Amino acid sequence: MKYRHLAWFAVGLTLCVVVLGAYVRLSDAGLGCPDWPGCYGHLAWPNEAHEIEKANATFTERAVEIDKAWKEMAHRYLAGILGLVVLALFVWAFRRRHLDSYALPLVIGAVIVFQAALGMWTVTLKLHPSIVMSHLLGGLTTLSLLTWLACSRTPAMTPYRYAGHVKQWMVVVGLVLLLVQIALGGWTSANYAALACVGFPQCNGVWIPEMDFVQGFDLFKQYGPNYEFGVKDGPARIAIQMTHRFGFLVVTAYFAWLIFKLTRNRELMPLGLSLLTLLVIQIALGIINVTYSLPLVVATMHNGVAALLLVNMVVLLYKTRKTP
Repeated sequence: MKYRHLAWFAVGLTLCVVVLGAYVRLSDAGLGCPDWPGCYGHLAWPNEAHEIEKANATFTERAVEIDKAWKEMAHRYLAGILGLVVLALFVWAFRRRHLDSYALPLVIGAVIVFQAALGMWTVTLKLHPSIVMSHLLGGLTTLSLLTWLACSRTPAMTPYRYAGHVKQWMVVVGLVLLLVQIALGGWTSANYAALACVGFPQCNGVWIPEMDFVQGFDLFKQYGPNYEFGVKDGPARIAIQMTHRFGFLVVTAYFAWLIFKLTRNRELMPLGLSLLTLLVIQIALGIINVTYSLPLVVATMHNGVAALLLVNMVVLLYKTRKTP
């Protein structure tokens, strides 16, 4: 196995971790284990009758739900495996430091350590929306950095030197807009606001519903001991949902223009077409979510396609970067 193979494997594994994390969150299993890093004091989760009885007696605030506990622990195990793979990338690069830099694998390792802390705080702070959203963004940061690392070790990803229709600043703007939209999606999910508006393009049958942006985007206010199923009122959740929809319009308009530019360049056309395909799928999934009451599979796919869009944009950023 070559270094680039291991790096791309890490990218794929990170995608799985991100999608599984979305599945855990969307299936309301984020507190399937009320402690960390174990589950009701077990390395796996209580499964036998006597183990469940003891766990219920110890953790009186949350009875054991096996279908939620195993999902949470599966996500933790997969994240742990990813940490080991990144450690291998760092050790491999460090041993070859006379030929290549090991700085990026070291940074990625530090991000994963912080991700582990966010995972712990997600449990100990009972799904605080700011922590849940930060945990999502941390996972996507890990995915972006690993994608850049894999590109930098892949000869076929050599940056394209041209003076054509696509400039790097165009990609940077698109990447920033995408990250903001993903953050809005994470905030929507963390506050259980995905179904605050039923129907599309209208919200609950009206074009301009009642909205409370102050409460909706208060990142730090304490509302209670447990944030499961959300604590914000209706207008606040509607404000979050409508902001996410407005972001969708902005991102779609900008990406349509960027894709047009990409398709006018022969080398970058494949990335433009993949971006177009993912964007159309993402729009369809978003509309299905709000019109069919957030089907679990569709909502999970919505998170996965967002991650793939990010990978596409990072590869595009690498291909258009300036080189000496």
